[in-house]
Amino acid sequence: MAITGWVLAGVVLLVSFGLDFANTAQGGAIDLRNRITGVRLLESGADAYRYKWHEGELPGFCDLYNNPQLPVSKTTATPALLILHAPLAALPYRPAQFLWFFAQWLLLLGTGALWLRACATPWQRWVVAAAVTGFTYTASWRLHAERGQAYVLLAFLFAWWLTATLDVKRGNSFMAGFIAGLLVMLRPPFALLLPFLALHRRGQWLGAALGLLLGVGLPMLWNVGCWPDYFSAMQTHAELYLHDFDPRPGPQSYPPTIEGVPTDILGNYVAIPYADFSAHTLLRGLGLAAFPVLPLLLAVVAGCVCWLWFSRKEPTERLLPGLAAWLFLVDLFLPAYRDSYNDVLILNVAIMGIIAAGKFPWAAWPCALALPVGWAVYAFAPEAAWAINLPSMLFAWGAVMFVLWPMMRKRESD
Repeated sequence: MAITGWVLAGVVLLVSFGLDFANTAQGGAIDLRNRITGVRLLESGADAYRYKWHEGELPGFCDLYNNPQLPVSKTTATPALLILHAPLAALPYRPAQFLWFFAQWLLLLGTGALWLRACATPWQRWVVAAAVTGFTYTASWRLHAERGQAYVLLAFLFAWWLTATLDVKRGNSFMAGFIAGLLVMLRPPFALLLPFLALHRRGQWLGAALGLLLGVGLPMLWNVGCWPDYFSAMQTHAELYLHDFDPRPGPQSYPPTIEGVPTDILGNYVAIPYADFSAHTLLRGLGLAAFPVLPLLLAVVAGCVCWLWFSRKEPTERLLPGLAAWLFLVDLFLPAYRDSYNDVLILNVAIMGIIAAGKFPWAAWPCALALPVGWAVYAFAPEAAWAINLPSMLFAWGAVMFVLWPMMRKRESD
């Protein structure tokens, strides 16, 4: 029976992989494109975050969605994340695009494998398999895979850190700390891991320091000004976003082929439902379009730090789902578009919670409900933003419940 179940899961995953492959073949993975052009520019010594391509310049620097009317490019990944794309950037774009597609799937399956290894019981393994398999059929994953996004890399590394930190033998290991430090430089909101290390995993600090150092230093070997360029451009992006500027470029003239790829394919993308899902969208709807970013972010950070402090006596395994939930929720408050491909990070929140609880916790039910809703969003392609964002709303609801879980531990144990 068990073998039949695993074979069935494999077949279902293979079908999902085929659907993603067909989507990828139709377009140019437009979000991957700006990271590839970004790392090439960074290596050339140029400012990857404000560059504008002009006819006659290297086609490898050309991103069709880099709006020439805006002062910034489409590249928003940190220099550390860009450098990880250097091996792909050395290749012609079309092979690099498909290599990244395969990498996305390997990283997703690797995330599932890490959690399967951490499970203590067969039923937990079945839940993990169902969660990962089911997620691949949501609009969130379809959008991630087709656009060539990188959140699954963060999900994989974070799952590695969570499973290592949960393990008695590896909880204070150098490697776990290194991953934590690297995550901070790949995506700065992961800095919320640092107060957790200070309270619960001081043995990881040496590794974290090296991860931070390499994350900062390695990109600077190629471009010494890359980090100031990044932070300056992110400030501009935030201002444009808060004032509701449309980042999409108007009609432009480009060569018929770029890096051997027809321009109409390079700039094409599959019509998968997506909509902005951020706190700033809600505030804009309430007439608070220019709500200050810093107080909102500081309130979130302060809330997380206070949560860590007041929950410091809780066992680590009970804190890790909430910590993962904070990191999922903080993205909602950044002054930037928050699309559904971020939702892949919820897998770590829900699965960590299931393993820590030893049963299916009440906080995981909204996440479970979000999966069939996500299937419906992809199948029926609604146009209303509230309908497109229903899965993200449910995932966010589940994340909030996981934050509250340590405070409700007595009720959970009853």
